[in-house]
Formats: sequence, C-alpha cells, structure tokens
Amino acid sequence: MKPTYLILTFLLFAVTAGHAQQKRDTVHHATTAKKKAKMKDELKLNDKQSADVKASKKEYKDEKEKVKNDTKLTEAQKKEKIKGLKAEKKKEVDASLTPEQREKAKALKAEKKKEKKKKQ
Repeated sequence: MKPTYLILTFLLFAVTAGHAQQKRDTVHHATTAKKKAKMKDELKLNDKQSADVKASKKEYKDEKEKVKNDTKLTEAQKKEKIKGLKAEKKKEVDASLTPEQREKAKALKAEKKKEKKKKQ
C-alpha cells in the first residue's frame, strides 16, 4: 500500500510542477509583450526604430545564449563577455533613438529602478 501512495504523491508533484512552469512561461511572455508595447508608446518609436530595437535585442539574446553555452569559457569570462554584449546592445539601441527619446528612456529606467528599490 505504501509504494502506491509514494507513486501517487510523486505523480501529483510532477504534474503540479509542470503546470506551474507552463503558467510562469505564459505570464512571462505576456508581461514581455506589454513592456514592449509600453516602450514603443512612451518613447513614441516609429516602425523603423521599433524594428531596429527588436533586431538589436534579438541579436543580443542569441549571442548571450551562445556565450552561456560555451563550455570553453570560465564563469568570469562568460560574465565579462555578456557585459560587453549588453554595452554593445545599448549603443545600438541608443543609435536608433533621437536625443529626446534617449533622455525619456533614461528617465523611465531610473523610475523603474526607484520603484524596484521601493519594493525591497
């Protein structure tokens, strides 16, 4: 009788954990879409700027994944490379924006940082 309870408990745990992971991924995707739309609206990005920012972020994400999966690099080297990639992405995004949009983005980032600190 005990092995049956153990198996049922394990199955219940496995199903619950899988469902929670799926839900978290769905919520994350929805939140990301909202953030992108908010950024486009608040900075008043035109279609070209929006496409440039999207391409820059995708390239960063792809390169970051390659670095993370590179077994030849130490953790410190990976961290340093990712830091460089992030700086490069910021330059590319900033190059797509007007000076007014850059200032607005900087203010939004500072506001977000302030709110995050407030929650802690």
